[in-house]
Amino acid sequence: TEGHRITIIDADPDLVHRIDERLNVQAILGNAVSPRILRKAKAESADLVIAVTDRDETNIVVCLLAKSLGASKVVVRLRNAELSSDASPLLPEVYGADLVVNPLDATAEKIRRLVRNPGAFDVADFADGEMLLWGYQIEKGTPLDGIVLKELRQRYDRIPGLIVAISRKGELMIPRGDDQLMGGDHIYVFLPRNETAEFRAIAHPEVEKVEQVFIAGATRLGVEVARRLEGDIKSIVLVEKDRKLAEKASEELKKTLVLHGNFTDSDFVTENRIEDADYFLSLENEDAENLTNAMLVNKLGVRRILFRSEQDQFQPVLEQAAVGEAVNPRRTTVSSILRGIRRGRVVAVSQVGESGAEAREYEVTEDQAVCGKKISDLHLPKDSIIGAIQRGEEIFTAGGDSVIQAGDHVIIFVLPDAVSAIEKVFTRRRGILR
Repeated sequence: TEGHRITIIDADPDLVHRIDERLNVQAILGNAVSPRILRKAKAESADLVIAVTDRDETNIVVCLLAKSLGASKVVVRLRNAELSSDASPLLPEVYGADLVVNPLDATAEKIRRLVRNPGAFDVADFADGEMLLWGYQIEKGTPLDGIVLKELRQRYDRIPGLIVAISRKGELMIPRGDDQLMGGDHIYVFLPRNETAEFRAIAHPEVEKVEQVFIAGATRLGVEVARRLEGDIKSIVLVEKDRKLAEKASEELKKTLVLHGNFTDSDFVTENRIEDADYFLSLENEDAENLTNAMLVNKLGVRRILFRSEQDQFQPVLEQAAVGEAVNPRRTTVSSILRGIRRGRVVAVSQVGESGAEAREYEVTEDQAVCGKKISDLHLPKDSIIGAIQRGEEIFTAGGDSVIQAGDHVIIFVLPDAVSAIEKVFTRRRGILR
Protein backbone atom coordinates (compact mmCIF):
# COMPACT_ATOMS: atom_id res chain seq x y z
CA THR A 1 0.00 0.00 0.00
CA GLU A 2 3.14 2.24 0.00
CA GLY A 3 1.93 4.30 2.98
CA HIS A 4 -1.47 5.14 1.48
CA ARG A 5 -4.65 4.76 3.55
CA ILE A 6 -6.85 2.55 1.39
CA THR A 7 -10.54 1.69 1.64
CA ILE A 8 -12.20 -0.97 -0.54
CA ILE A 9 -15.95 -1.17 -1.11
CA ASP A 10 -17.53 -4.41 -2.36
CA ALA A 11 -20.97 -6.02 -2.25
CA ASP A 12 -19.59 -9.57 -1.82
CA PRO A 13 -19.40 -10.42 1.92
CA ASP A 14 -16.97 -13.31 1.36
CA LEU A 15 -14.58 -11.08 -0.56
CA VAL A 16 -14.78 -8.35 2.08
CA HIS A 17 -13.98 -10.94 4.74
CA ARG A 18 -10.92 -12.18 2.81
CA ILE A 19 -9.71 -8.62 2.28
CA ASP A 20 -10.02 -7.93 6.03
CA GLU A 21 -7.96 -11.03 6.80
CA ARG A 22 -5.20 -10.64 4.22
CA LEU A 23 -4.67 -6.95 3.46
CA ASN A 24 -3.76 -3.95 5.57
CA VAL A 25 -6.72 -1.91 4.26
CA GLN A 26 -10.25 -1.04 5.38
CA ALA A 27 -12.94 -3.11 3.67
CA ILE A 28 -16.57 -1.93 3.63
CA LEU A 29 -19.49 -4.16 2.67
CA GLY A 30 -21.99 -2.31 0.51
CA ASN A 31 -23.00 -0.86 -2.84
CA ALA A 32 -20.61 1.83 -4.09
CA VAL A 33 -23.42 3.69 -5.87
CA SER A 34 -24.88 4.50 -2.45
CA PRO A 35 -23.94 8.01 -1.25
CA ARG A 36 -24.18 6.72 2.32
CA ILE A 37 -21.58 4.00 1.64
CA LEU A 38 -19.29 6.45 -0.15
CA ARG A 39 -19.52 8.83 2.80
CA LYS A 40 -18.73 5.93 5.14
CA ALA A 41 -15.60 5.37 3.06
CA LYS A 42 -14.82 9.11 3.35
CA ALA A 43 -14.91 9.62 -0.42
CA GLU A 44 -15.38 13.35 0.13
CA SER A 45 -11.82 13.67 1.45
CA ALA A 46 -10.19 11.05 -0.80
CA ASP A 47 -7.17 12.01 -2.86
CA LEU A 48 -8.15 9.30 -5.33
CA VAL A 49 -11.19 7.11 -6.06
CA ILE A 50 -10.82 4.18 -8.47
CA ALA A 51 -14.04 2.74 -9.93
CA VAL A 52 -13.33 -0.76 -11.27
CA THR A 53 -16.52 -2.78 -10.82
CA ASP A 54 -17.60 -5.22 -13.55
CA ARG A 55 -20.28 -2.80 -14.83
CA ASP A 56 -19.37 0.32 -16.80
CA GLU A 57 -22.61 2.03 -15.79
CA THR A 58 -21.83 1.49 -12.11
CA ASN A 59 -18.34 2.89 -12.53
CA ILE A 60 -19.70 6.04 -14.18
CA VAL A 61 -22.24 6.59 -11.38
CA VAL A 62 -19.58 6.01 -8.70
CA CYS A 63 -17.36 8.55 -10.45
CA LEU A 64 -20.17 11.11 -10.62
CA LEU A 65 -21.07 10.66 -6.96
CA ALA A 66 -17.47 10.67 -5.71
CA LYS A 67 -16.65 13.88 -7.58
CA SER A 68 -19.89 15.48 -6.33
CA LEU A 69 -18.93 14.58 -2.76
CA GLY A 70 -15.53 16.20 -3.16
CA ALA A 71 -13.02 13.50 -4.18
CA SER A 72 -9.88 15.09 -5.63
CA LYS A 73 -9.34 12.64 -8.49
CA VAL A 74 -11.31 9.73 -9.95
CA VAL A 75 -10.09 6.96 -12.25
CA VAL A 76 -12.71 4.89 -14.12
CA ARG A 77 -12.41 1.56 -15.90
CA LEU A 78 -14.71 1.23 -18.92
CA ARG A 79 -14.84 -1.89 -21.08
CA ASN A 80 -17.31 -0.56 -23.66
CA ALA A 81 -15.37 1.20 -26.44
CA GLU A 82 -18.46 3.28 -27.25
CA LEU A 83 -18.11 4.86 -23.80
CA SER A 84 -14.31 5.02 -23.51
CA SER A 85 -13.34 6.23 -26.99
CA ASP A 86 -12.71 9.87 -27.91
CA ALA A 87 -15.82 9.68 -30.11
CA SER A 88 -18.10 8.89 -27.16
CA PRO A 89 -20.97 11.37 -26.74
CA LEU A 90 -20.48 11.00 -22.97
CA LEU A 91 -17.20 12.79 -22.33
CA PRO A 92 -15.22 12.03 -19.12
CA GLU A 93 -15.54 15.61 -17.87
CA VAL A 94 -19.33 15.21 -17.86
CA TYR A 95 -19.19 12.57 -15.11
CA GLY A 96 -15.98 13.86 -13.53
CA ALA A 97 -13.42 11.24 -14.58
CA ASP A 98 -9.79 12.37 -14.50
CA LEU A 99 -8.60 9.18 -16.24
CA VAL A 100 -10.52 6.56 -18.22
CA VAL A 101 -8.88 3.16 -18.76
CA ASN A 102 -10.16 0.56 -21.22
CA PRO A 103 -8.51 -2.84 -20.51
CA LEU A 104 -9.03 -4.00 -24.10
CA ASP A 105 -7.30 -0.93 -25.56
CA ALA A 106 -4.41 -1.10 -23.10
CA THR A 107 -3.78 -4.82 -23.68
CA ALA A 108 -4.17 -4.69 -27.47
CA GLU A 109 -1.71 -1.81 -27.70
CA LYS A 110 0.82 -3.63 -25.52
CA ILE A 111 0.59 -6.74 -27.75
CA ARG A 112 1.00 -4.58 -30.85
CA ARG A 113 4.20 -3.08 -29.42
CA LEU A 114 5.57 -6.54 -28.63
CA VAL A 115 4.89 -7.85 -32.14
CA ARG A 116 6.54 -4.77 -33.65
CA ASN A 117 9.63 -5.40 -31.49
CA PRO A 118 10.55 -9.06 -32.10
CA GLY A 119 12.75 -10.50 -29.38
CA ALA A 120 11.18 -8.34 -26.67
CA PHE A 121 9.00 -9.89 -23.97
CA ASP A 122 7.96 -6.51 -22.60
CA VAL A 123 7.80 -3.03 -24.16
CA ALA A 124 6.74 0.24 -22.53
CA ASP A 125 6.73 3.73 -24.07
CA PHE A 126 8.16 6.88 -22.49
CA ALA A 127 9.11 10.37 -23.67
CA ASP A 128 6.17 10.66 -26.07
CA GLY A 129 6.96 7.23 -27.49
CA GLU A 130 10.58 8.09 -28.35
CA MET A 131 12.10 6.07 -25.49
CA LEU A 132 11.33 2.38 -24.89
CA LEU A 133 11.82 0.16 -21.89
CA TRP A 134 12.61 -3.06 -23.70
CA GLY A 135 12.51 -6.44 -21.94
CA TYR A 136 14.80 -8.91 -23.72
CA GLN A 137 15.89 -12.49 -23.05
CA ILE A 138 19.57 -13.27 -23.55
CA GLU A 139 19.89 -16.54 -25.41
CA LYS A 140 22.81 -18.90 -24.89
CA GLY A 141 25.64 -18.47 -27.36
CA THR A 142 24.67 -14.92 -28.38
CA PRO A 143 27.17 -12.02 -28.03
CA LEU A 144 25.79 -10.83 -24.67
CA ASP A 145 25.97 -14.29 -23.07
CA GLY A 146 28.80 -14.23 -20.53
CA ILE A 147 29.84 -10.60 -20.97
CA VAL A 148 30.66 -8.40 -17.96
CA LEU A 149 28.74 -5.12 -18.18
CA LYS A 150 31.78 -2.84 -17.85
CA GLU A 151 33.32 -4.62 -20.86
CA LEU A 152 30.36 -3.79 -23.13
CA ARG A 153 31.63 -0.37 -24.13
CA GLN A 154 35.16 -1.73 -24.56
CA ARG A 155 33.98 -4.44 -26.95
CA TYR A 156 31.62 -2.24 -28.94
CA ASP A 157 32.41 1.28 -30.14
CA ARG A 158 28.89 2.35 -29.32
CA ILE A 159 26.39 0.38 -27.30
CA PRO A 160 22.90 1.91 -27.59
CA GLY A 161 20.71 2.30 -24.54
CA LEU A 162 21.29 1.41 -20.89
CA ILE A 163 20.70 -1.94 -19.20
CA VAL A 164 18.84 -1.01 -16.01
CA ALA A 165 17.79 -4.40 -14.59
CA ILE A 166 18.50 -8.12 -14.76
CA SER A 167 15.99 -10.81 -13.80
CA ARG A 168 17.63 -14.14 -13.02
CA LYS A 169 15.87 -17.14 -11.46
CA GLY A 170 12.96 -14.98 -10.40
CA GLU A 171 15.14 -12.31 -8.71
CA LEU A 172 15.25 -8.79 -10.13
CA MET A 173 18.30 -6.59 -9.52
CA ILE A 174 19.78 -3.33 -10.76
CA PRO A 175 23.18 -4.28 -12.22
CA ARG A 176 26.57 -2.73 -11.61
CA GLY A 177 29.66 -2.76 -13.81
CA ASP A 178 31.06 -6.00 -12.40
CA ASP A 179 27.87 -7.97 -13.00
CA GLN A 180 27.94 -10.59 -15.74
CA LEU A 181 25.12 -11.33 -18.18
CA MET A 182 24.20 -14.98 -18.65
CA GLY A 183 22.16 -16.96 -21.14
CA GLY A 184 18.57 -17.17 -19.90
CA ASP A 185 18.69 -13.76 -18.20
CA HIS A 186 15.83 -11.37 -18.74
CA ILE A 187 17.22 -7.86 -19.06
CA TYR A 188 15.48 -4.50 -19.16
CA VAL A 189 17.00 -1.82 -21.40
CA PHE A 190 16.10 1.83 -21.90
CA LEU A 191 16.44 2.41 -25.64
CA PRO A 192 15.68 5.32 -27.97
CA ARG A 193 13.08 4.05 -30.44
CA ASN A 194 15.37 4.65 -33.40
CA GLU A 195 18.12 2.49 -31.87
CA THR A 196 16.24 -0.75 -31.19
CA ALA A 197 17.52 -2.36 -34.41
CA GLU A 198 21.07 -1.37 -33.48
CA PHE A 199 20.77 -3.00 -30.04
CA ARG A 200 19.15 -6.10 -31.53
CA ALA A 201 22.07 -6.41 -33.97
CA ILE A 202 24.44 -6.61 -30.99
CA ALA A 203 22.29 -8.75 -28.72
CA HIS A 204 21.13 -11.13 -31.45
CA PRO A 205 22.80 -10.62 -34.84
CA GLU A 206 20.30 -12.86 -36.62
CA VAL A 207 17.97 -10.54 -38.51
CA GLU A 208 14.33 -11.02 -37.57
CA LYS A 209 11.37 -9.81 -39.54
CA VAL A 210 7.75 -10.27 -38.60
CA GLU A 211 5.81 -10.69 -41.82
CA GLN A 212 3.25 -13.35 -40.89
CA VAL A 213 1.23 -13.47 -37.67
CA PHE A 214 -1.25 -16.18 -36.65
CA ILE A 215 -3.85 -15.31 -34.00
CA ALA A 216 -5.93 -17.90 -32.14
CA GLY A 217 -9.35 -16.66 -31.09
CA ALA A 218 -11.82 -14.18 -32.57
CA THR A 219 -12.37 -12.81 -29.08
CA ARG A 220 -12.74 -9.07 -28.55
CA LEU A 221 -9.02 -8.94 -27.84
CA GLY A 222 -8.11 -11.15 -30.81
CA VAL A 223 -10.11 -9.03 -33.26
CA GLU A 224 -8.80 -5.75 -31.84
CA VAL A 225 -5.18 -6.91 -32.02
CA ALA A 226 -5.68 -8.05 -35.63
CA ARG A 227 -7.20 -4.67 -36.50
CA ARG A 228 -4.24 -2.79 -35.00
CA LEU A 229 -1.68 -5.00 -36.72
CA GLU A 230 -3.24 -4.61 -40.18
CA GLY A 231 -1.20 -1.49 -40.83
CA ASP A 232 2.06 -3.06 -39.61
CA ILE A 233 2.17 -6.70 -40.71
CA LYS A 234 2.12 -8.10 -44.24
CA SER A 235 0.06 -11.24 -43.50
CA ILE A 236 -2.34 -11.74 -40.58
CA VAL A 237 -4.33 -14.95 -40.13
CA LEU A 238 -7.03 -15.15 -37.45
CA VAL A 239 -8.23 -18.66 -36.56
CA GLU A 240 -11.56 -19.21 -34.78
CA LYS A 241 -13.18 -22.57 -33.96
CA ASP A 242 -16.72 -21.13 -33.78
CA ARG A 243 -18.07 -20.60 -37.31
CA LYS A 244 -20.40 -17.71 -36.40
CA LEU A 245 -17.64 -15.83 -34.60
CA ALA A 246 -15.30 -16.44 -37.53
CA GLU A 247 -17.87 -15.02 -39.97
CA LYS A 248 -18.43 -11.97 -37.75
CA ALA A 249 -14.68 -11.31 -37.48
CA SER A 250 -14.33 -11.64 -41.25
CA GLU A 251 -16.91 -8.89 -41.71
CA GLU A 252 -15.16 -6.56 -39.24
CA LEU A 253 -11.56 -6.95 -40.42
CA LYS A 254 -10.32 -5.54 -43.73
CA LYS A 255 -6.88 -7.06 -44.33
CA THR A 256 -6.96 -10.14 -42.09
CA LEU A 257 -7.58 -13.66 -43.40
CA VAL A 258 -10.09 -15.31 -41.05
CA LEU A 259 -10.17 -19.12 -40.97
CA HIS A 260 -12.64 -21.44 -39.29
CA GLY A 261 -10.55 -24.12 -37.61
CA ASN A 262 -8.82 -25.39 -34.49
CA PHE A 263 -5.13 -25.63 -33.61
CA THR A 264 -5.72 -29.02 -31.99
CA ASP A 265 -6.64 -30.36 -35.46
CA SER A 266 -3.35 -31.65 -36.90
CA ASP A 267 -4.72 -31.69 -40.48
CA PHE A 268 -5.76 -28.03 -40.17
CA VAL A 269 -2.33 -27.11 -38.78
CA THR A 270 -0.49 -28.93 -41.59
CA GLU A 271 -2.74 -27.61 -44.34
CA ASN A 272 -2.31 -23.97 -43.26
CA ARG A 273 1.45 -24.23 -42.53
CA ILE A 274 1.23 -22.80 -39.04
CA GLU A 275 4.92 -23.59 -38.59
CA ASP A 276 5.75 -20.74 -41.01
CA ALA A 277 4.42 -18.10 -38.61
CA ASP A 278 6.89 -15.45 -37.49
CA TYR A 279 4.71 -14.73 -34.47
CA PHE A 280 1.87 -16.70 -32.85
CA LEU A 281 -0.68 -15.08 -30.54
CA SER A 282 -3.16 -17.13 -28.54
CA LEU A 283 -5.84 -14.72 -27.34
CA GLU A 284 -8.68 -17.04 -26.34
CA ASN A 285 -10.63 -16.22 -23.18
CA GLU A 286 -9.51 -19.32 -21.25
CA ASP A 287 -5.97 -19.59 -19.87
CA ALA A 288 -5.83 -23.36 -20.22
CA GLU A 289 -6.74 -23.16 -23.91
CA ASN A 290 -4.10 -20.49 -24.53
CA LEU A 291 -1.42 -22.56 -22.83
CA THR A 292 -2.44 -25.64 -24.83
CA ASN A 293 -2.27 -23.69 -28.10
CA ALA A 294 1.14 -22.28 -27.17
CA MET A 295 2.53 -25.73 -26.36
CA LEU A 296 1.22 -27.19 -29.62
CA VAL A 297 2.65 -24.39 -31.75
CA ASN A 298 5.93 -24.46 -29.83
CA LYS A 299 6.40 -28.08 -30.94
CA LEU A 300 6.09 -26.93 -34.55
CA GLY A 301 9.13 -24.70 -34.11
CA VAL A 302 7.42 -21.29 -34.11
CA ARG A 303 9.92 -19.02 -32.39
CA ARG A 304 7.81 -16.12 -31.17
CA ILE A 305 4.78 -17.07 -29.07
CA LEU A 306 2.66 -14.82 -26.91
CA PHE A 307 -0.51 -15.76 -25.07
CA ARG A 308 -3.12 -14.19 -22.84
CA SER A 309 -3.10 -15.28 -19.18
CA GLU A 310 -5.49 -13.89 -16.57
CA GLN A 311 -4.77 -16.15 -13.60
CA ASP A 312 -1.71 -15.65 -11.39
CA GLN A 313 -1.80 -19.29 -10.28
CA PHE A 314 -0.81 -20.30 -13.82
CA GLN A 315 2.47 -18.38 -13.56
CA PRO A 316 4.63 -21.25 -12.18
CA VAL A 317 3.28 -23.56 -14.91
CA LEU A 318 4.01 -20.97 -17.59
CA GLU A 319 7.57 -20.44 -16.39
CA GLN A 320 8.24 -24.18 -16.25
CA ALA A 321 6.71 -24.81 -19.68
CA ALA A 322 8.82 -22.01 -21.25
CA VAL A 323 6.68 -21.95 -24.39
CA GLY A 324 6.34 -18.19 -24.81
CA GLU A 325 5.53 -14.92 -23.11
CA ALA A 326 2.32 -14.27 -21.20
CA VAL A 327 0.36 -11.01 -21.25
CA ASN A 328 -1.93 -10.39 -18.30
CA PRO A 329 -4.69 -7.86 -19.18
CA ARG A 330 -5.36 -7.17 -15.51
CA ARG A 331 -1.74 -6.20 -14.83
CA THR A 332 -1.66 -4.13 -18.00
CA THR A 333 -4.74 -2.26 -16.77
CA VAL A 334 -3.12 -1.71 -13.37
CA SER A 335 -0.11 -0.14 -15.10
CA SER A 336 -2.45 2.23 -16.91
CA ILE A 337 -4.18 3.18 -13.66
CA LEU A 338 -0.95 3.69 -11.71
CA ARG A 339 -0.30 7.09 -13.26
CA GLY A 340 -3.45 8.29 -11.50
CA ILE A 341 -2.14 7.09 -8.14
CA ARG A 342 1.48 8.22 -8.13
CA ARG A 343 2.56 11.40 -6.44
CA GLY A 344 4.48 14.17 -8.17
CA ARG A 345 4.38 15.08 -11.85
CA VAL A 346 4.34 11.49 -13.09
CA VAL A 347 3.86 11.43 -16.85
CA ALA A 348 3.99 7.65 -17.32
CA VAL A 349 4.29 4.52 -15.20
CA SER A 350 4.81 0.91 -16.23
CA GLN A 351 4.87 -2.12 -13.95
CA VAL A 352 7.72 -4.52 -14.61
CA GLY A 353 6.93 -8.22 -14.45
CA GLU A 354 5.57 -9.74 -11.24
CA SER A 355 8.08 -8.11 -8.89
CA GLY A 356 6.36 -4.78 -8.25
CA ALA A 357 9.25 -2.87 -9.84
CA GLU A 358 8.31 0.16 -11.92
CA ALA A 359 9.60 2.42 -14.64
CA ARG A 360 8.51 6.03 -14.20
CA GLU A 361 8.72 9.27 -16.12
CA TYR A 362 8.76 12.45 -14.04
CA GLU A 363 8.38 15.98 -15.38
CA VAL A 364 10.65 18.42 -13.51
CA THR A 365 9.51 21.93 -12.59
CA GLU A 366 11.54 24.91 -11.37
CA ASP A 367 10.25 24.66 -7.80
CA GLN A 368 11.39 21.05 -7.31
CA ALA A 369 14.46 20.40 -5.18
CA VAL A 370 16.01 18.19 -7.89
CA CYS A 371 16.04 21.06 -10.40
CA GLY A 372 19.58 22.32 -11.05
CA LYS A 373 21.28 19.40 -9.29
CA LYS A 374 23.68 16.79 -10.61
CA ILE A 375 22.34 13.24 -10.48
CA SER A 376 25.31 12.25 -8.30
CA ASP A 377 24.15 14.80 -5.69
CA LEU A 378 20.61 13.43 -5.44
CA HIS A 379 21.69 10.46 -3.29
CA LEU A 380 19.19 8.17 -4.99
CA PRO A 381 18.46 4.83 -3.30
CA LYS A 382 20.62 1.95 -4.56
CA ASP A 383 17.55 0.13 -5.84
CA SER A 384 16.90 2.81 -8.44
CA ILE A 385 18.60 4.11 -11.57
CA ILE A 386 17.93 7.06 -13.87
CA GLY A 387 17.86 5.57 -17.35
CA ALA A 388 17.39 8.63 -19.56
CA ILE A 389 16.46 12.29 -19.72
CA GLN A 390 14.31 13.96 -22.36
CA ARG A 391 15.16 17.63 -22.85
CA GLY A 392 13.14 19.24 -25.59
CA GLU A 393 13.76 17.22 -28.75
CA GLU A 394 16.86 15.56 -27.28
CA ILE A 395 16.92 12.24 -25.42
CA PHE A 396 20.13 11.06 -23.77
CA THR A 397 21.41 8.49 -21.31
CA ALA A 398 22.01 10.14 -17.96
CA GLY A 399 25.30 10.01 -16.05
CA GLY A 400 26.36 11.13 -12.59
CA ASP A 401 27.45 14.56 -13.92
CA SER A 402 24.16 15.18 -15.76
CA VAL A 403 22.37 18.23 -14.36
CA ILE A 404 18.57 18.05 -14.14
CA GLN A 405 16.86 21.13 -15.57
CA ALA A 406 13.34 22.54 -15.45
CA GLY A 407 11.20 20.97 -18.16
CA ASP A 408 13.24 17.76 -18.25
CA HIS A 409 11.45 14.44 -18.34
CA VAL A 410 13.46 12.07 -16.12
CA ILE A 411 12.92 8.35 -16.75
CA ILE A 412 13.71 6.10 -13.79
CA PHE A 413 13.75 2.37 -13.10
CA VAL A 414 12.96 1.57 -9.46
CA LEU A 415 12.64 -1.63 -7.42
CA PRO A 416 9.72 -1.95 -4.95
CA ASP A 417 11.70 -1.10 -1.80
CA ALA A 418 12.83 2.22 -3.29
CA VAL A 419 9.47 3.49 -4.62
CA SER A 420 8.66 5.58 -1.56
CA ALA A 421 12.14 7.14 -1.46
CA ILE A 422 11.99 8.07 -5.17
CA GLU A 423 8.60 9.71 -4.66
CA LYS A 424 10.08 11.84 -1.88
CA VAL A 425 13.03 12.89 -4.06
CA PHE A 426 10.77 14.00 -6.92
CA THR A 427 8.04 15.66 -4.82
CA ARG A 428 10.33 17.63 -2.50
CA ARG A 429 10.15 21.38 -3.10
CA ARG A 430 12.99 23.87 -2.81
CA GLY A 431 13.59 24.99 0.77
CA ILE A 432 11.32 22.32 2.24
CA LEU A 433 12.82 19.58 4.40
CA ARG A 434 10.88 16.34 4.77
